[in-house]
Amino acid sequence: MSEAAPYERLAKLIEHELELAGQGRIRELSEAVVARGAYLRSLPFPAPATARAAVARANALHSRVIIETLRARESLEQSRLSLRRSRRVAKTYAPLPRRRYSTSV
Repeated sequence: MSEAAPYERLAKLIEHELELAGQGRIRELSEAVVARGAYLRSLPFPAPATARAAVARANALHSRVIIETLRARESLEQSRLSLRRSRRVAKTYAPLPRRRYSTSV
């Protein structure tokens, strides 16, 4: 196994995170990030010179994951705001409750 192989695996892990983020699978993404963190702690630091390309790729992929998660967060926030607005409008146009009168008294 080459010195760069663990860092290439790191890039693959981050690539998987990017895939999950792009698909909006947030819970699975969270689990993948935790697993990557554990794997990252097992890697030697600093990375060997032969792993520079893999480390650069991992950094670039990580930047993309950050961008995708920010997009997902913005999308969720927009959905929440839209839902709040819809509920507010629905309350405005909701029919008034009917009063029932007893005719037996």
